[in-house]
Amino acid sequence: MAGRGRRKQNLTLDEQLIRTEEEIDELELRMEELQKKKEEIEEQIAGQKKEALYQAAIHSGKSMEEILALLERV
Repeated sequence: MAGRGRRKQNLTLDEQLIRTEEEIDELELRMEELQKKKEEIEEQIAGQKKEALYQAAIHSGKSMEEILALLERV
């Protein structure tokens, strides 16, 4: 016996259009939320990298001037 799917509603073209527009609006909102979340995560990653660089500089025993001079040579 074949499986039964959801019962299909007979929607008019106008109803289909409205439903599709609503779905697009929902997806756009979701996309905005995900973009904000992505930016927050990228900021956290950048902060971690800055902290790691700062800690490496402190533990190197070199002065900031020495570190900057080394970086300028690269």
